[in-house]
This record gives sequence, C-alpha cells and structure tokens, in this order.
Amino acid sequence: MIHLNRKKGSAPLYQQIYQQVKSDILLGYLSPNEKILGTRTLAKMLGVSRNTVDRAYMQLTLEGYIESRQNAGFYVLKLPKAFQSEKTFTEEFSDTKKQATDEHIIYDLTNSSHTSNLFPKKVWKKHYQNAIEQLDEAEKLYTLQPFQGDFRLRKEISRYLERIRGVRCQPSQIIITSGLQQSLDYICQFLGDTQKSVLMEEPSYPKAREIFKKNVYPIVTAKVDEKGLNLENIDENARIEMIYTTPSHQFPLGMIMPISRRQELLAFAQEKDSFIIEDDYDSELRYYERPIPALKSIDYLDRVIYLGTFSKILSLSFRMSYIVLPDQFTEAFLEKFQLYNSTVNLLNQIALANILSSGDYDRLVRKMNHVFKKRYEAFKKEFEQFQSPIKLSSNVSGQYFLVTFPDKINQCDLIKQAENEGVRVYDTMQFWQEKAACPQESLFLGFSKIDLENIPDCVSRLRRAWD
Repeated sequence: MIHLNRKKGSAPLYQQIYQQVKSDILLGYLSPNEKILGTRTLAKMLGVSRNTVDRAYMQLTLEGYIESRQNAGFYVLKLPKAFQSEKTFTEEFSDTKKQATDEHIIYDLTNSSHTSNLFPKKVWKKHYQNAIEQLDEAEKLYTLQPFQGDFRLRKEISRYLERIRGVRCQPSQIIITSGLQQSLDYICQFLGDTQKSVLMEEPSYPKAREIFKKNVYPIVTAKVDEKGLNLENIDENARIEMIYTTPSHQFPLGMIMPISRRQELLAFAQEKDSFIIEDDYDSELRYYERPIPALKSIDYLDRVIYLGTFSKILSLSFRMSYIVLPDQFTEAFLEKFQLYNSTVNLLNQIALANILSSGDYDRLVRKMNHVFKKRYEAFKKEFEQFQSPIKLSSNVSGQYFLVTFPDKINQCDLIKQAENEGVRVYDTMQFWQEKAACPQESLFLGFSKIDLENIPDCVSRLRRAWD
C-alpha cells in the first residue's frame, strides 16, 4: 500500500512512489517475477497523473529493480546477494520508523489482537494444570506426537461441531494444525495440481491468498454479491482445483450465503470436479441469533474441506486450528503425511479437550459474544454523531466492521488523518486481488483490541480527523 504525503515541502510524488516500491522489493514484499500494478491503474488508485507514475517506474527500471515486458506490463527483477546489506538496512530503518510512528497511536483498530482482559486466564490455568497432571505419568509426553493430533481433542471437536455447526464427522477425519495457513499449506501439498486454479471470492482473506501463491496455484477470482460468492461469470473452460469461500460470514464484506447459493456451489464443485474449502473462521460469534449451520453440514457430495479455529475465542496468538477432511480422501491424505508429526503443543491440546468437555468453552463463547456486541453497538451509536452520513456495515457477527463514506475517498489520506489523531484504521484494498477494482468509499475497523469505555474518545478523534 503506497501512502503519499501531499503536504507542502514533502518529497515529489514520483520520488515517494519510487522509494516505496523500491522498499517493498528490498524487503521481499514484492517477489522476483511478480507483476506489479500498471502505470494507468496505479495512477488512478493514487489520484495522480500517469506521468508521475511513469517517472517513478522509469527510475526503478534504470536501477534494475523492475523491467517492462512487451504487452505484459512491469515485473520485479531478481536482485543479487550483494543487496542483502541494503535490505537489512532498509528493514532496520523501516522498524525504527514504525516504532516512532506507533508511539503516538492510542487506539489501534486492528482485527489481529484482543484486549488483554479477554484472555481467559483462570479457565486456562485450571485446565492447563489438569493437563500437566494427566500427562505426569503418561508415556506420550516424552515422544513425538502423531500427525493428526491428540485423539481425545479430535473426539471433542467432532462432538462440538455436530452440536454447534451441524457437521457430522469422525475423529479420524480431523487434523489439528497450528493455524489457518498451515491448514491451507497441507491441503495444497496434498491436492498439488498446479495446472489447475484456486477460485477465490473477490474480495477475500489476503493471508489465504498468499498461501495459494506460495504453492504456485493460479488464482481465479469471482465477485461477491448480497448472497456471497457469485458463480455466474466464471469462465466455463476454467480448470478449478479448489474453491476457497467464507459462506457463514463473508470476509470482509460480511454477508451470509443462503441455502440456495450453497446448493449451487456444491453442484458447481461436482461439475468442475473441485473441492470447496470452507473457512468457518468466526462462526461462533453471532450477536443477535444462533449460528447458522455450516456448508459442510449439507455436503451430500463429500466435497467440502472444513476449516475451523479456536483463536478467535481463546486468543489470536493461541494458534490452534483444525481441518475436517472429506471422507473420500481421508485415507490418502493421512498416507501422504504419514512421516509428519503434529506441530501443536500436546499440553495445549489436552487442556483444550478439557475446556471443550467441561462446558467452559461454551461459556467463553457466550462471554465474547456479549463483549463484542456491546463494542459494536457503542461504535454504531458514536458514528451517528458524524456530520456526514457515514455508514457502518450491519454486523451480525465477528470483530470488525467497514465504514462507508457517502463519496469516493482517498484511503491513504483518511488513514493518515486518523493516525494524526492517534487512531489507526486500515485500508480495504488489501483484500482485493485486483487492486484497481476495490471501491474507494470504505475503510476497515476492528474492535477486538479496544475497551468499551474508550470507544467514545476513539470515535471523537475520528470525527476530528474526518468531519
């Protein structure tokens, strides 16, 4: 994301673009042979003339950071090892700059952490001590753990999923992982046909997109409408291996996929001989109604790979997720990874099994729903005091919302204005594969890291920044 400083006395715009693209290349955010935005697209996105971007790209080309390929656009060049020292210097400079910037940030409206008072210390301490006692005489404490993870935890997850999400599965179909990205990495390694594509919602979760790219899967995007993933305009000849979707709470727009669209998606997967990856990342966090059944619950074709996580309830640093495999390839999947061991801490697995079986996890879910509902409603009330009619996305779940302005905005400018008042908000462009297609009226705000009593002050700062 390029941020331009347009104040009098700041560096020329072309130089700012040049420096930031160069920095992204040196830091590895832009990889060798990766295509970068075209000059016309970037100029439109930043609200500058095309000549400004042309000038920046010309300098980058002359210095050997990028090259123009005929009828294909601009691509990042591979740098020699001699640039490692410059990269290290740039990283140090970037870290120092970030620390200096963070000093005046009072409220960080991120979706990537909780307030510390939400961590269930007492519950976790009780069950962790019990787990240690359970393992005190157990031989498996001193051995490598099987790839799938602790059997008792997998059994508790299967019971929980049937009760809460309507998903019926056996413990043998469940793999415990250390987060969504590891789950996706395993799936990519197993399916492994990179001659086919991954179909993703547009917009979608960027960290999932990064794993597919890392595994050299071509990505095909399909727009979402009010019913979620829209399959109408997909190329009939597209060869699709996987379909990544968030049907119960589309990320980041928030709509719920109705049963009719879910049935269409299952039929589409059968027609294309594809598998659906259902990321059910925050299905438990429903403020005003019960959680809706998962897509996996109606998977009569056995084509849905279900992904769940405990991080949203326990802690985002907890890093424990799970895969529920389709029965049709569970045996082959386990054979593929028979020489792997579980990477997830055994004590954590046993403690979590105790938390699930005791009913403490259900109580934590109810508590988190109450806390996040109050925070969302407080933000909604405070935003009603803005002079301009700024809308909040109508959340029924999750830990974030989008604010939509009545007119097109420059996201970079509004982010900078908010930071000047001590509030960090986030762009929506990060969620779009095609950056130029991102609507320029919205910003992304999370509320898991801000206490309820601080919300009025936070929003009053945003009013000063934006009104």
